[in-house]
Amino acid sequence: MSGHSKWSNIQHRKSNKDFKKSKIFSKIIKEISIAVRESGKNSFRLKNAIANAKSFNVPKNSIEKAIEKTLKIKKNNYKNIIIEGRIHGISMIIECTTDNNIRTMSNVRSIIHKNGGRLCKNGELNHLYRKIGIFHVKEKNINYSIEDFELMVIDFGAKDFIKNNNIISIYTDFSYFGTMKKNLEKLEIFYRSEINYIPKINKNISNDKNKKVLDLIEKLKNNEDVDNVYSDFDIKIK
Repeated sequence: MSGHSKWSNIQHRKSNKDFKKSKIFSKIIKEISIAVRESGKNSFRLKNAIANAKSFNVPKNSIEKAIEKTLKIKKNNYKNIIIEGRIHGISMIIECTTDNNIRTMSNVRSIIHKNGGRLCKNGELNHLYRKIGIFHVKEKNINYSIEDFELMVIDFGAKDFIKNNNIISIYTDFSYFGTMKKNLEKLEIFYRSEINYIPKINKNISNDKNKKVLDLIEKLKNNEDVDNVYSDFDIKIK
């Protein structure tokens, strides 16, 4: 039995890893499609999206297919939407990319309701979070001294500048996200960007509710349209 259990655990971990890898690939392909639709085939935005895809080892043929398919469609199908919800006093900001708002809203609502939570009105939970932008840049892609580059990004709105090995992470208030993005592209510096919702206060809940919240967050993340789930949940790991 122990051998069978070990094999099952290995298979479960492998399946979970493969699923997460597939989800990352799917998100990156969406980014490429959006870049083509909004900025064109020869834009720096697309070049940046392709560089990001290559850094995650997305196959070249998958990248090319996404570009060609998008050029044929020639319309902006994918949109970013934010869905808000609560469960056991914990608030959640659910970030989605979808080509069908009705389908995504219906699926997310179903997941939340079946697990004991509720949807909130759009904007109801914003006051509980601080929205920030983060840009990750490889040091080798910077054609300036680190000191000069740091001064430049401060002028672009950087609030923090953290170097970890060969990756530099630049933190901005969300109001400067577009400015930072525009200026990095002007300098032709490849980057990977993300938006985060940082809770102003983290909440503690009982152990039984702790598991229910974790289960709901995991189920939401497993939905193909969901990119990220942010919460003010102070996670207890056992």
